[in-house]
Amino acid sequence: QINKEKISKDRFLYYKAFVDNAFGENTQSIAQVEVLLETYKTNFNDSIAEKILALKADNYIHTHQYKQASVIYGDILNQFSKDLDSADIADYKNMKSLFETLGTIAPQVMQEHQTVKIASYRNQFNHLMAPIKVNEIAEDFIFDTGANLSTISESQAKKMNLKLFEQNIDVGSSTGINVASKLAVADSLYFGPILFKNVVFIVMPDEKLSFPEIDYYIHGIIGFPVIHQLEEIHLNKDGSIVVPEKPTTSNLKNMFLEGLTPVIKTTSGKDTLLFTFDTGASQSELSYKYYKEHKDFIDKNGELKTNQRAGAGGKTSVEEYVLNDFSMKIGQHPFQLSRIPVALEDYDFNKYFDGNLGQDVFIQFNSLIINFKYMYVDFE
Repeated sequence: QINKEKISKDRFLYYKAFVDNAFGENTQSIAQVEVLLETYKTNFNDSIAEKILALKADNYIHTHQYKQASVIYGDILNQFSKDLDSADIADYKNMKSLFETLGTIAPQVMQEHQTVKIASYRNQFNHLMAPIKVNEIAEDFIFDTGANLSTISESQAKKMNLKLFEQNIDVGSSTGINVASKLAVADSLYFGPILFKNVVFIVMPDEKLSFPEIDYYIHGIIGFPVIHQLEEIHLNKDGSIVVPEKPTTSNLKNMFLEGLTPVIKTTSGKDTLLFTFDTGASQSELSYKYYKEHKDFIDKNGELKTNQRAGAGGKTSVEEYVLNDFSMKIGQHPFQLSRIPVALEDYDFNKYFDGNLGQDVFIQFNSLIINFKYMYVDFE
C-alpha cells in the first residue's frame, strides 16, 4: 500500500491478490484476480497466469465454493498442461476430482453461538481430544490445525452413518506417504455445543489410523475447515477449548495462510522464521529448508538420530539431527525447546518454511489464542 503509486496497476493487483488471500480476505482476492484476468491477461506469461488461476481456486476453497474450484483446476489442465511437469499434472487432476465431488455438497456453515467452553483433554500422546457428536453418536476426535481436511476412519464413518462418496483420491500426510481415500459428509456435526452443517471428511482405512504396537487407534480428526470457521479459539493448558462469541481484534498480524495451512512468524536469535503450526503434533521440528540454511551449525552441534515419524497414513523411520535448548519467540513471548529434531528431507507440508510448531510449544503457556478473523496467534 505504501508504494502503490510506484507500482504498475497490474503488478499492484497481482501482489494484492496474494496478500489478501494470505490474510483471509478471500472475496477481495477473487475480485483482484477477476480484474487481472479480464483487463491485464496479456501482460502475464503462462506460468504467471497459471499461478493466478490456482490462487482463485484456493480462494473458492476457503469460501466453500468447491464446484468453482474444480472448474478452475480443469481450466488449468486444459490451458497449461504442456508447461506442467507430471507431478503438477497429477496434483491438479487429484484436486479437480476432489473438489468436483465436494461441489455436489452444500457449503459448510456454523450456527451462531455464545461464548462456550468445551471440555476437551490431552491424551497420553499429547493430542488434543475434542468431543464430537454426529447422528447421536458421540466420540472424541483429535483437534488438529495441521489437517487440511477433517479425517475419519472407515469404521467410524459407518458407525456415525455418514454419507459416503465412492471415489478414490490420493491424500498426502506428514509422513510423506500418499493414501488412497474416500470422501464422506456429515449433514450435521456438533463440536461441543456448536452445530456445523455439511462437514466434509476424508475417509481412511482403519489400518492407516491405527498404531497397535502402542495400543492407539484414531477414530477421527477435526481439521482446518471446521477450526477456521470458529474464527477464534483458546486452547488452554488444562485441555479445555474456549470459543468466544465474537473474535477479538489485535495489531499482531503474525499469521497467514498458505493454502489450508496456517503459518506463524517467529524469531530465533537474529533469524526471522516462518513455521507451520499443528495442534495435532506432539513435537515441534525444524525443516530441511532450515537445515540447508544452517548446515554448518547443525552438523557441528546436532546429534544424528533415527526417529519415527507417525501420522495419518502410517509410520516411517527417518534419520534426523536433534538440537538441544533451541530458543524462540512468538510476539512478545519467549520460550525454549529442550530438544528439537531437524529434518534431512523435504516434506510437502512445510518444504517452504523453517519448521512446524507442536504441542511442546503450546503447553508452555496457559492458553494459546488462534484468531483467523484478524490473523494472529498469541499466548496468555
